[in-house]
Amino acid sequence: MLKVLIFISLFFSALFSNSLDVSSLKDVNTLDYIYFTSDEKNIYSYKDINKKTDLRTLEIMHIGSAKGPFWTKISVVNNSDKIKRITLYNPLAGINKIDAYILKNDELLKTIYLGDLRNQEERESLSTYSNINLVLNPKEAITVVSKIENFHIYNLGWQVLETDDFFKYDSRKLFLSGLIGGIILLFCVYNIINYILYKNKSYLIIFAIAISLGIYQYGFHGIIYFLNINLNLEFITALTWNSPAFCGIFLLLFPYFFFEQQKKYKKFAYVNIFFIICYLFLFLLILYAQFYNEEYFKYSWLVNAIILTSTLYLFLFAIYVLIKKEIGSTYYFIGEGTLFIVIFINTLGLFNLIFYEDTIKFLIPFGYMVDLLSLVTALYFRNQREQENLKKSKMLLIEQSRFNSIGQAIGHVSHQWKSPLTSVGTSLTLLETIYNHDPERLITTFEKQLPLMKKSITLMKKSMDEFSNFYQTKAQKEEFLLIDSIFNIVEILSSKIILKRVEIVYEIEENLKLRSYEHIISNIFLVLINNSLEAFGSGDNNIKISAKQNEKEMVITYEDNAGGIKIKPIESVFDHFVSAKENKKSSGIGLAVVKLLVNERLNGKISVKNSNNGVIFTIII
Repeated sequence: MLKVLIFISLFFSALFSNSLDVSSLKDVNTLDYIYFTSDEKNIYSYKDINKKTDLRTLEIMHIGSAKGPFWTKISVVNNSDKIKRITLYNPLAGINKIDAYILKNDELLKTIYLGDLRNQEERESLSTYSNINLVLNPKEAITVVSKIENFHIYNLGWQVLETDDFFKYDSRKLFLSGLIGGIILLFCVYNIINYILYKNKSYLIIFAIAISLGIYQYGFHGIIYFLNINLNLEFITALTWNSPAFCGIFLLLFPYFFFEQQKKYKKFAYVNIFFIICYLFLFLLILYAQFYNEEYFKYSWLVNAIILTSTLYLFLFAIYVLIKKEIGSTYYFIGEGTLFIVIFINTLGLFNLIFYEDTIKFLIPFGYMVDLLSLVTALYFRNQREQENLKKSKMLLIEQSRFNSIGQAIGHVSHQWKSPLTSVGTSLTLLETIYNHDPERLITTFEKQLPLMKKSITLMKKSMDEFSNFYQTKAQKEEFLLIDSIFNIVEILSSKIILKRVEIVYEIEENLKLRSYEHIISNIFLVLINNSLEAFGSGDNNIKISAKQNEKEMVITYEDNAGGIKIKPIESVFDHFVSAKENKKSSGIGLAVVKLLVNERLNGKISVKNSNNGVIFTIII
């Protein structure tokens, strides 16, 4: 009878006390059952809190910026006739320390140590949230008293779900986090590849923004802690607190380089530098507060202030460049506008100016993803414009090289014309003299001079034909004998070759045919041979040209003994306006155009290396 009375007493005391009934958790608002008090002087124990009658009702879970620690108390009761497995969890994943005391009939059952500065092994079940798993028998009541300590930002609430539902909820969060992480990873790989292709540092900046965003989100939502990858817990907290500063720095660096602020918008460039300095100062302040003096966390509101003002500034700058009609400004405006709105809403929530719902927490990654996509899109259109301009420049460069080569060919042809023209002129002068002073000898003299004049004219015509073959540009590929094409160039340069006493050795089959653009092949050999002639000194000068063909490609090797290329790295000889000639009279575009022609018109590749006495060019078509 006494046991029955005790049971009834306990039942009704639990039933009519302010305890949360877990028999049905549908539409339960835990705020109605949570009480709290601050403990700035650290004077209370869990027993004091359990007995205190002046605890305040927790009106909102997220109290934002505050100085702790805080104590909370919540009582739960199972009024059903079934065993209930429930989980209490704190909605702010990154709480530093939570000491949870589980009481039954005012007696301590166990103590649970939670928080991101506590080893994962100390938790009963590892989750992204600090959580407490309870098993309540029918009609059983349990009280949870907890001490909560954190840096600056506090959430004192406990959400309650059935244990199975909680881990399903947490699994969905982990799945979404993994999905976002995969997207960020692909995004990073995409930007690294683009940086390698285009050598544009803006891609590296976007990569850094994505990494900073990922670190912040994974830290803020407890993912890094949950992964349990043996990182120092203090280091994880430092990453979470400081990653927004680095993200802000990289967001400022993007317009600095993308819109060339130092060149076009100097005043904006100075503002960017000012904000970057502010972020660096905040980075040092947070580190000092975390590792040396927590009192300095009272200034951590500056982090939110700088983030908000810098994103507002970037949004205003986006409007300015949009008015200026800069390439990519429309997408930059969309990204920075979205980011500013999201950060503004998030800041209001952090400081409890609006209700800080879970939806607001996930607005941040959404805003950053929109911003990142906008930055990449803006960069894509900028690259498209630059590639179009580069294509036009390449075409102009090819035309310039072509006319330059034609000029060289004309110079060599005119040089070859000097002797036959002199011969014709001498013959005409002789005939004119005979005609004026000794007409009787005119016929005899004319008969002797006519073959010489014909021979000179034939030589001039041959030189002109060689030039015409070089000048002729054909749009379609055709088959031609490689040796004939090279001979044609050698004939054009014959005067200079004789003057330099150059011996050319050919290791090419006479019937070796190449299906390609003959004028391009001629242009390439004109540049290579002429460069060798320019580099040759006195002595034995040699050029060796060889070609071998297999089923898939033809390999052409050009070698001289002119002393080699002194430029380092040697591959830079293919860069525009780089010349290996010591007289500095060269335009520096010859070999650059050769590489352009081989790579883009012949779909081949060209390489260069020095030999013992000279240089070797290898062309694969």
